[in-house]
Amino acid sequence: MSLVLEALGFLLTAQSVQATLTGTVTAEATGEPLPGAVVALADLDRRAATDAAGRYVIHDVPAGPQHISVRFIGYTQRALHALVPSSGQLEINLSLRVEPVHLQTIVVHHRLPMVGLDDDDDSGRFDKSSAIAAVRNHPLLSEPDVLRAMESGSISLHPESPSGVHIRGGSTDQLAYLLDGVPIFSPYHAAGVFSALNPDAISRISVSSSVPLPGYADALSGTILAESRSPGARMSTQGSLSTSQARLTLDGSVSGVLGYLLSLRSRMPGLPVGENDPSYLHGENADVLAKLTLSRPARLKLLVYHSGNEIEAAEEANAVGVAVPRNSFEWGSRSVGGEWNYKNGATAIRVHAWSASSEASARWRGVAARERLNSSRRDLGILGNAELEHGRSRTILGARIDRSRTDYVVRSDSGSFPWGLDAHAVLATVFGQHLRPIASRLTLTLGASLTSAESRARLDPTARLEWRLGQTISISGSFARVHQFTQSLRNPESVVRNIFPPDLYIGAGAAGVPVARGDQAVFTVDYRPAGGVRLMAEAYTRNAVGLLLAAPSAPDPFATHALTTGSGKSRGISAEATVSTARIGAMASYGIQHVSVSAPGTGYIPAHGNTHQVQAGVIGFPTATLSLRAGATAALGRRSTPATGDLEWEACNLLDRGCEFGGSPYYDGALLGSTRLPHYLRIDIGFRKHWHFSAGSRDVMVALFGTVTNVLNRKNVLGYTPNATIEMVPRAPLVLGLDWRF
Repeated sequence: MSLVLEALGFLLTAQSVQATLTGTVTAEATGEPLPGAVVALADLDRRAATDAAGRYVIHDVPAGPQHISVRFIGYTQRALHALVPSSGQLEINLSLRVEPVHLQTIVVHHRLPMVGLDDDDDSGRFDKSSAIAAVRNHPLLSEPDVLRAMESGSISLHPESPSGVHIRGGSTDQLAYLLDGVPIFSPYHAAGVFSALNPDAISRISVSSSVPLPGYADALSGTILAESRSPGARMSTQGSLSTSQARLTLDGSVSGVLGYLLSLRSRMPGLPVGENDPSYLHGENADVLAKLTLSRPARLKLLVYHSGNEIEAAEEANAVGVAVPRNSFEWGSRSVGGEWNYKNGATAIRVHAWSASSEASARWRGVAARERLNSSRRDLGILGNAELEHGRSRTILGARIDRSRTDYVVRSDSGSFPWGLDAHAVLATVFGQHLRPIASRLTLTLGASLTSAESRARLDPTARLEWRLGQTISISGSFARVHQFTQSLRNPESVVRNIFPPDLYIGAGAAGVPVARGDQAVFTVDYRPAGGVRLMAEAYTRNAVGLLLAAPSAPDPFATHALTTGSGKSRGISAEATVSTARIGAMASYGIQHVSVSAPGTGYIPAHGNTHQVQAGVIGFPTATLSLRAGATAALGRRSTPATGDLEWEACNLLDRGCEFGGSPYYDGALLGSTRLPHYLRIDIGFRKHWHFSAGSRDVMVALFGTVTNVLNRKNVLGYTPNATIEMVPRAPLVLGLDWRF
């Protein structure tokens, strides 16, 4: 018993002589105290916070070596070793160095970003505009696609294939594309990927059609404008790896003045394809975007864009195990441009300069022999404008000069003389636009452009009147006349459009190539009864003359001999509805149209002229990190021209391990658009789940996503041949993948 009492006494004595650790924590740069800093003894799980004077005290610290750490938000953490005495007081004063802390981004939405609701442009410049956040929430997209996101009642795309964008019944070559104000040509991929614009590098996508953009009134249907992301102050990366594509985007800043953005993307082949089945497509596609920005003394931008595609398709559809020549298609687009802009008060000045080119080639088993196509376009241009705002009025004045060279040649292996066209044109344009309130609720926009080409000047007037009925309803009517100086020789009625979508340009001035002219009138009602709810209705009429038509005289995918010119008409009504809450977003659109094309001796409804088009979808967030989506697409009143020759087709999916297109289909003697196709209906469902991790001072987001398409397993028909039905994708997994951001 005495031994136990002696041991307890020894322990109490040892405890009573333990030391006290104290000191002051200050900022290294200023010497000011840091109240609230945490001083911790890691080995003892002991800690104390500094008081208002930066003082800390930790009592009863055992003698011997101790690990001490000091941390305070916004300052570099310090760690040191101290030899604590057996008694008394040990004073350790520390200073901390400032270190900015990058906190995880927290985005709070009172409603989900949805296409159609985030349009923040109130000047009538755009018919439709959407930020990339809304594109990512689109319920009909398995992966974000900036061109597909624009589809609505009056903007149509061929289902399951990259055949181009059609606005109010116009053909694909009647649409211009701009990337940060720089023209790009045929921005389409094939075989599972549509848009040749990486969504990770795009901040906003807009459509200008009712009233053409000042300086860009050279496309009958309008302009699609993509805006690339502004580089951030700190280097960041995001990307995706899926069964359809691989994407990577980097951006950042050097010294806060020079910003950079680099985007890379390539198509993924999905699961291994059947090597012994020649009907599977082979090939690759990729796109690259690079941008440099200089913020001082004025804002400068340099943009480089490239898109490349190579596709091979079997010439014989059912020659399993037999080596056969393959039809091949290549196309690409390259653009380099710069922008200088300066703003002083209410005046903004912008200058764009660019070099844009496109090339396309094909080897094709024609009706009589194998044919080789080569097509190219090379443009140089400069545009300058000044924008002046005075009160609620705005005036834009500017000028543009373009030099365009186009070449088109088709050769035959039969030895027949090659057929081709070429054109060289210089276009000079002056333009202006004035927006002015003419009453408390009425706004009038008037504009005009005058283009000189081929020793002749052509005037394009535009007008738009908007009437706002309070805060919820606006009604507008517009008229525009547009001339187009370059058209395409691709045959959009050929079923081959599903794997060969680029436009094959030839300029006016070549033999038999006219200048096209279009007149369009649009009436729109926009109703926003509450935040998160938008209803829109539109009626339009379009007439075009001087259209270059390949279909009436070319059964192949492209024109091979004499040209045909004609005219086109379209009339339509469309309606859209978008609703968004904090957890659920829904959208629906409907369009009814009548599209017709006329040429000497023939008239037809083109393949893109669906009578009815319906879309509906919903996306919901059961939790903050999980989204579920479902979407339906329907098309009624579709037309097709029956194809002659063997053909095997199925759109890309994982069930069949690839995309199929075999054969050399053409039409021979069939009336264009003479066959009515069954109604198209497809329902897709998908999910996306993401997680957050911390890596140093960075927040890392990783997500897993997937989509199953055609869940009703409906037999959707693309077209017919004499011996077969050309079907589209079955019920199958469409895409699986993951994406990231850090």
